[in-house]
Amino acid sequence: MRSNDVLTLKDGIIKVPFLVKGKLIVPPRIDRDIIEKAFSSADTGTTYVQLTEAQVIREPVIDRKAMKYTGDDIYQLMPMFTAKDLIETDFDMLSNTLYSLSVDDILDYLDTILAYLCKNKKLTSQIAELYGMTSEYPDTLLDKWFASMTETLNRKNALQMIDAELSYNGKPGRDFLNGWVKIDGEMSYIRAMPTRQLHITAGNVPEVPIISTLRAVLTKSAVVIKLPYGAILPGVLFAMTAAEAAPEHPITQNLSLVYWQGGDKSIENELFAPNAFDRIVVWGGPGTIANVQSKTPFTKTISLNPRYGISLIGKEAFAGRLQEAIDRALTDVIAYNQKACISSLVHYVEGTEEQADEYAKCLQQALAKWGKKIPSFVSPDAVGQVKRMKRGRYANAKWYLNYEGEDFMSGAVVITGEFDILDHPASRLVVVRPVTILEDALKYVHQSVSAVGVFPEERREELKDRILARGVSSVLPLGQCERVFAGMPHDGMMILNQLVDWKVG
Repeated sequence: MRSNDVLTLKDGIIKVPFLVKGKLIVPPRIDRDIIEKAFSSADTGTTYVQLTEAQVIREPVIDRKAMKYTGDDIYQLMPMFTAKDLIETDFDMLSNTLYSLSVDDILDYLDTILAYLCKNKKLTSQIAELYGMTSEYPDTLLDKWFASMTETLNRKNALQMIDAELSYNGKPGRDFLNGWVKIDGEMSYIRAMPTRQLHITAGNVPEVPIISTLRAVLTKSAVVIKLPYGAILPGVLFAMTAAEAAPEHPITQNLSLVYWQGGDKSIENELFAPNAFDRIVVWGGPGTIANVQSKTPFTKTISLNPRYGISLIGKEAFAGRLQEAIDRALTDVIAYNQKACISSLVHYVEGTEEQADEYAKCLQQALAKWGKKIPSFVSPDAVGQVKRMKRGRYANAKWYLNYEGEDFMSGAVVITGEFDILDHPASRLVVVRPVTILEDALKYVHQSVSAVGVFPEERREELKDRILARGVSSVLPLGQCERVFAGMPHDGMMILNQLVDWKVG
């Protein structure tokens, strides 16, 4: 059982446990003055330091009502470990225990995890409260996400993922995960063999560490999850639950959820070495993706690249349906405050510049109403970026912004010239670009676009295949880009299919 001082805030410090091959490890007690001295010796803006006996992350506290920084910091004190603690080389053990589990065993395990979470709501509330102190997301979104854990770990959904993503030759995925399956008319058998996996997750949305963990669990794999800066605590929720609800289970015994500073050679040189893992899954920005790929040339690496969403608004919106289009578009804009890969950043509006202005003004008003209902956090960096855009290359654009005092909160900008997506602050700002016909927007569609919402439906059906042919993963009705279902593709892949080794024997 965990000690009383773990996952509690004392003197601005949270002692965060890690799970290493089924065992919880806890950092030692360290005084705040020692931590602050370490940060004062580092460069300004440093968020991570490594002490002799622990690692520390510093995160700024956010006032939940005002959604502004308070000026205070919280320190997450985390234990040390070595790369050798994480790597599994006992293949016979894996074959005889973890890999030999049945699909029913996996589902029973998830039932145990879910039952523990439902019974021990204090743990979930404790972590949710701590996570909320530094999270940029509004309370309504966080409440919704923590409540959705019951759906994420649901037995029915898990089985649907296995059957859909690992199906072959007309047979459901569970058959191949359970063992050898004879191929009709052949003398050969096929099996979906588990693998040793390393998942390097991103912290832009809180569910990423949980999704990665679930995928490893469903493929019966020995896994290391690198928790991300900004979403360590959601991952720790699963770690704590596994360690307390099913400590002796083969899945828990082969599960590690930890954090290290990206680029730490003492860890990564060994974890990225050939044969340390069979699969590496990496989420994150271009720098993270490129760094991992350059160091893992001989390990199958699945990259979930940074992407974004856009919206296509047909001329039909200006035939008495503008408010309907605005209401739908708003849903895709506010998804995760534009931080998720499906969040809509740019809207291509079929019509004149005057109609694009009308659309932008209506969207500005809708964002203002939403902001009063659910205030959003806008980082100082995003505020500064909007100022630079207005004074710089987009000075001649038409800006329709909402402010709180002198601080940007949300809005829209109509840009008739070219726009560089790297300039987007991703903080409830919509770039509106008028096009003569929707087909003109296709030249801006490419593999970096994850989702496209289209209005109205008949235009979506008309353009869907042409959009998808350009590398987009989903084309959905406007307002539905957050739609998910068990077993759906992710970035054009059936991820579970990529995580197993398909064996012939």
